[in-house]
Amino acid sequence: MGKEFSSCDRCGKVIDYGNAHVTISRNVEYAELVIATNQKEIQVIDSEVIFTLCAHCGNSFDARTIAAIIISLPPNSSRIIEN
Repeated sequence: MGKEFSSCDRCGKVIDYGNAHVTISRNVEYAELVIATNQKEIQVIDSEVIFTLCAHCGNSFDARTIAAIIISLPPNSSRIIEN
């Protein structure tokens, strides 16, 4: 067994280095086209892991469903009231 990397935010299972996992992240990126090389270049300005799931929990989600949920959130989701 390897060293602990993280734990699943859904079931609590320990995720060791070398184990498959799923992360949902928020990235702020800057994209540009470099004229000299005609290549796209992306610079990550900020990255934050929103949650981490073990392979079992991560594979139980459908990416399109998660995308639909995120799209349905109000633009200022800080106004969502938690119970």
